[in-house]
Amino acid sequence: MLRRSGHEYCEFTGRNRVYRSGPPAVRFRPSHPGMSATSLSYAGALSHSASDDPLPRPTRVPAPPHMSPVRPPDEGPDPERAPVVLIAEDHEDSRDALRTLLDAFGFRVVEAGNGREAVERALAERPDVILMDMMMPYVDGFQATREIRAVEDLRGVPILAITAMEGARQRVLEAGCDDLVPKPIDVRAFLEQVRAWARKGHAA
Repeated sequence: MLRRSGHEYCEFTGRNRVYRSGPPAVRFRPSHPGMSATSLSYAGALSHSASDDPLPRPTRVPAPPHMSPVRPPDEGPDPERAPVVLIAEDHEDSRDALRTLLDAFGFRVVEAGNGREAVERALAERPDVILMDMMMPYVDGFQATREIRAVEDLRGVPILAITAMEGARQRVLEAGCDDLVPKPIDVRAFLEQVRAWARKGHAA
């Protein structure tokens, strides 16, 4: 086998395109009498390749979930005495969020996906309070509120308008709503509103 010195090996690999595509040759000064320059150059190439291996990624620790400061009551809800809340909201995600919150705080929830369903469910369930989204398809919250108010047995049911419209309070009150829940919803204030109006609706 043809042996080359370290200097000759570097010149050879620089001229040969196969070697030029691989890891660069590194000249080492022998530190041990038994090791040739060729062996050291090969060892240097291996050490270079090993250094190119990617380092293992650090394990990501998930952040703790955000916990709401509002806590449900210690005792479970009593279905016989639980106030009934009708949620009229066309967005399913918003409806689910409201239902989950109200369920946790002892309310019994019925749902409607538009204003027409809201009127039908109000007639069938006679809820203690109605949460009315004012912007819904088919029949919006304004028209649904007027139709509910036209039914004598439902005139005493509190209707809380849910809307993100600025300056909407006067308009929703004129339509027949009793109060306004602005979006985005403040959970603590929302629960206080629903509890207060549900007591009035239950007593009516």
